[in-house]
Amino acid sequence: MTDKRALVIDDDCEIQTLLALLLEQQGYTVRVVDGLEALAHAPELVQVELILLDFHLGEFTGIDVLQFLDEKHSQAAVILVSGCSHAVGEAALATGTRHGLRMLGLLPKPLRASMLRELIARQDHAPRPLDAGDLAEALREERLFLVYQPKLELAGGRLVGVEALVRWRDPLRGVITPDRFISLAEASRQIVPLSWQVIEQAFAQQARWQAAGHTFGLAINVAPQMLYEPGCLATFDALVERHGIPLTRIDLEITESAAIDCLSYARQRLNGLRERGCSLSMDDFGTGYSSMAQLYHLPFDQLKVDRTFVGASDRCAEARAITTTIVELGKRLKLRTVAEGIETPGQRALLEGLGCDHGQGYLFARPMPAHQLAGWLAQYHQTVF
Repeated sequence: MTDKRALVIDDDCEIQTLLALLLEQQGYTVRVVDGLEALAHAPELVQVELILLDFHLGEFTGIDVLQFLDEKHSQAAVILVSGCSHAVGEAALATGTRHGLRMLGLLPKPLRASMLRELIARQDHAPRPLDAGDLAEALREERLFLVYQPKLELAGGRLVGVEALVRWRDPLRGVITPDRFISLAEASRQIVPLSWQVIEQAFAQQARWQAAGHTFGLAINVAPQMLYEPGCLATFDALVERHGIPLTRIDLEITESAAIDCLSYARQRLNGLRERGCSLSMDDFGTGYSSMAQLYHLPFDQLKVDRTFVGASDRCAEARAITTTIVELGKRLKLRTVAEGIETPGQRALLEGLGCDHGQGYLFARPMPAHQLAGWLAQYHQTVF
C-alpha cells in the first residue's frame, strides 16, 4: 500500500492511460482529469505529491492550470507534458516557478518512461515549497533586501523618484520575487513585520541618498493591515526621527486589490500620514474588486495604472481602452497618474498622449540595487528618454 499520490491533467485518453500506468509503476496512486473545468469542480484533487500537466488542454492551457494551482496553494511538484517547442515549454516552466510552484521539468511527447523516471527523481532534490517557517526565518535573519526602479516624467524624461521593491535572498532558492511570497506573508499574518522591515530599509537608503545630495522621491509599498496596528503612526514618527528624512519625499503605495476592512478607520490613519507630509498612491488600479469605493473614500494623491493593462495597451484595443479610462479618471479626480510596466516606445507615446504624468518600466530601467542605481544616475543626464 502506498501513500504517494499523483494527478494527471490531460485531455487525451491514450496519454492519460499511459501516464497513469507509468506512475503506478513508480508507486503512485493516480487520479486523472481532463482539464481546468474538472479541477474547478474538485479543487481538492490538486493536493497531491506530483502533478503531470499537459500544456494543451483545448479551451484552456497549462498556464491557466498553473495559475489555478497557485491560487489553491498546491504543494505538488509539477512536470509539464507537451509536444510544444522547447522555448514555449521553458517559458511555461518559468511561469510556474514565478508562481512559486515546484516545476521539475518538461516531459516531451512522444513519452519516454526513462525520462519520466529522471524527472520524478528530481523531486527528492528540488527545494520544497516556501512555507511560513521559511518566511519567519528570513525576517528574523533579515534576508529581505530592496531594489529600486526609477520613475520618470513622461513628458520630459525628468527623474521624479524611485520605487522600492522587496526581494528575498534564500540560500537554497536564490533571489525570490514578491509574487512568490507576499500571499504567503498575508496568509501567515507576517505581512506587517515584513512591511516594517521594508520601510526601515527604504528610510535608511533615502537618508543615504539625501546625504549624497539627491532630492528625488521614494515610493514604498505598504500593507493595508499596517493601518490597523496599534501605534502605527507613532512607529512612523520614530522611524522618521531615526533616519532624519522628510516625509514630503515619501510616497506610500497601497495595493488596490488588498482588502481594507474598515474604510473609515483606514481614512483616519491615511489622513494622519498625509498630514505628516506623505503622499498616498493607489497601486495596481483596476485589478481588484473595490476600486471605486476605495478611491472615493480614501485620501489618495496618485493613481497607478497596473502593468497588466499598460503592457498590452499598444496591441490590444481592450487594454488600451482601460488604460485610457484610468488615466482620464485620474485627471478628472485631480490625481497624478503613473503607468507601471512601460516596455515599448509605443506604450510610452500612448501614455504621454493621454496626459499620464509619470511612468516606470523596462523601457527606462529595470529594478536594481542601490549601488547599481548610483551608476544609472551618473549616466541618466546623458540619456534621452
